[in-house]
Amino acid sequence: MSLRSRSSLVMLFCAICALTFAQLCLAQQAAETWKSPHFSVAPQALYEVASAVSAPEGANATILVDDESYSFDESGRIQHVSHVIYKVLTQKGAEGWDYLSVGWEPWHEARPAIRARVIMPDFSVHELDPYTITEAPARGGDYKTYSDGKRLRAPFPAIAPGVVVEAEYTQRETEPLFAPGHVGRIVFGQERVPVEHSRAVFDAPASLVLRTGTLLQDLKPVRAEANGRVTLTYDLGRLEGIDPQEPNLPRDVATYSEIDFSTGPSWQGMAAEYSKIVDSRANAAPVQAIVDQLIAGKKERAEKESAILDYLDREVRYTGIEFGEAAIMPHDPVDTLNKKYGDCKDKATLLVTMLRAAGIPAYVALLNAGSRMDVPAELPGMGLFDHAIVYVPGSPAFWIDATDRYARLGQLPAGDQGRMALIARPETTSLVKTPESASRDNVLLESRELALGESGPATVTERTQPTGVFESQYRFFYADKPDKETRDGLTGYVKGQYVAEKVAWSAPIRPTCHGNLN
Repeated sequence: MSLRSRSSLVMLFCAICALTFAQLCLAQQAAETWKSPHFSVAPQALYEVASAVSAPEGANATILVDDESYSFDESGRIQHVSHVIYKVLTQKGAEGWDYLSVGWEPWHEARPAIRARVIMPDFSVHELDPYTITEAPARGGDYKTYSDGKRLRAPFPAIAPGVVVEAEYTQRETEPLFAPGHVGRIVFGQERVPVEHSRAVFDAPASLVLRTGTLLQDLKPVRAEANGRVTLTYDLGRLEGIDPQEPNLPRDVATYSEIDFSTGPSWQGMAAEYSKIVDSRANAAPVQAIVDQLIAGKKERAEKESAILDYLDREVRYTGIEFGEAAIMPHDPVDTLNKKYGDCKDKATLLVTMLRAAGIPAYVALLNAGSRMDVPAELPGMGLFDHAIVYVPGSPAFWIDATDRYARLGQLPAGDQGRMALIARPETTSLVKTPESASRDNVLLESRELALGESGPATVTERTQPTGVFESQYRFFYADKPDKETRDGLTGYVKGQYVAEKVAWSAPIRPTCHGNLN
């Protein structure tokens, strides 16, 4: 071998060693970053470590750190700290990752604290200006919902492709959301954005019941106990970017890595406590005269239930008034009846009160409606329920959603079906699944009849017959007498579909309309 060849090999070996040493240094720096206090890593070191995170082609950002920590006190009050470090790669990333937003409910939470810094490619640092933090109603744009919830939004300075952002917010409860127990869910992973390191830490008094569970990843926490407190640490490591979800996935198919936690000793304790709240408000005396009039002459239980439900549908519209603890507690039924509006828990509690006044046992049931991933059956607590309906035991038992004013008695909307529900009564020991209607019961049948004349225009009659969950939707859409907008919409459809010159309306127009074709 020539001297030049040997020299080339030595140089190659040295280069490999230098590269390996650099990678080891970055790996060591990264490991130190996971353990370092937030905002303590020097800007240059943090920028270099964040820049070393590999990303697939087309990614708009990469995340170095995604950490969540929950600390509980003896009363179950929570302090939650969310910490993230990411690098912006593209202009689209700069436009989508340029702010922080966090909400809170003043009746049981303090105003969140926000902190952030932006590190430029030259390692200069821009701190978040606290005077740019805005405060607005959390649900200001929500349909028919009014609350005192708040949301903070803060723009990051100097955002552009190539910067590294470190951001943190802290939420602190002043009172527990629900004293008997809380349940929460942490979702890890990002669509098409890789995350180098994710971690969840739970710290609680040893006397507090703390349970955790995971979805998608079979993770076991590292447990430590000292000074009367228990710490559970989940280290998820690297998570690749997640492909966009396909629509209509089964409800039990997890897409993201999730860690659920709860502090409730039992579902029975949760049900008994919420039952006390409902029972304290469900005084039948003020509504007895109304109920007696509604059920007069009716013998069958279903007849009485239908009469009461029809009255409630007519007299009380859906409107959420969720100030203070009313976010989870129902208003007094008499209040709801007098004001003629209420949200799901208000209408459910009023319906329970009126059914009991008719001698029909009834209970409020809490569930998480519509969302794909359901409430974890093995983790008791309040925090993931977002809807209230009514359970009426018997043969048959009825489940009633008092907010679906056009559903038939016992017909639940699709979002309520097959969901884990907590029936608020003392004997409840676990969640139960709400009934699911068979596919044959939910049909949208369309028929078209064409009448051809000897000459001249033909006539087409189109009929739509909805059943099950579709029937309620159609009743809602066509509840009022057809106005100009409805007529114009149907006229445009018929003329476009059948190239019709004239549209004739049947009475009522809801199920049938006719068009004359050329």
